[in-house]
Amino acid sequence: MNKAFLFDMDGVIIDSEPSWEEVENEYLTVLFGKEVAEKMGSLVGIGLAGLMERAASLGAVFDHSHVTETFEEIARKVYTQSPITEGINELVSKLVSANFRIGIVTQSPHTWIDQVVPRLPFRKNIDIVISLHDHPELRNKPEPGGYNEALRLLSAKPEHSFILEDSNPGIQAGKASRCHVIGFRGNLVESYKQDGADAYADTMDEVVTLVETLATKR
Repeated sequence: MNKAFLFDMDGVIIDSEPSWEEVENEYLTVLFGKEVAEKMGSLVGIGLAGLMERAASLGAVFDHSHVTETFEEIARKVYTQSPITEGINELVSKLVSANFRIGIVTQSPHTWIDQVVPRLPFRKNIDIVISLHDHPELRNKPEPGGYNEALRLLSAKPEHSFILEDSNPGIQAGKASRCHVIGFRGNLVESYKQDGADAYADTMDEVVTLVETLATKR
């Protein structure tokens, strides 16, 4: 059996959450109305489907296709201006040298993923990419379906595998998959508080140290 290291995308691989927050604030009122927009709360980690579900639960009436098309436009802006997270290439190099299989599990659509992965210096080391948006049967985070599927496809044992997440729904999903979960704080938007991870890291160098430390505890 293999060991895997699985990344979330937004806020982990790419420092995009501040850009998402800025652009979303501009569009939410237009898409859903001022009253609903003011009640949406933090959108970190809920994905596009989760965003529309929340808006609908707050009483918004909208065309799903129009919202999807609008967010495709937003995504192009976000991923053009957002930097790849500092130090992640070095992290992946060390993980590959330590025989980890590398995967990405994200709620973003593949059209968004395809704007990020080609920018990654380590893209040839990525063994699997799972878009929960394009595989709704796996269910969104905090459900662990995406991570469980990645582990299955990589033939990896959860007790020897790691997940790097920034959002609390992602952390919950990772914990439910029984992997070691590291909460990455380096790209968080202001005031967002993580909870429930096995450990936390502010830099990719700290992630390396945590992998070495946590791996000895099971």
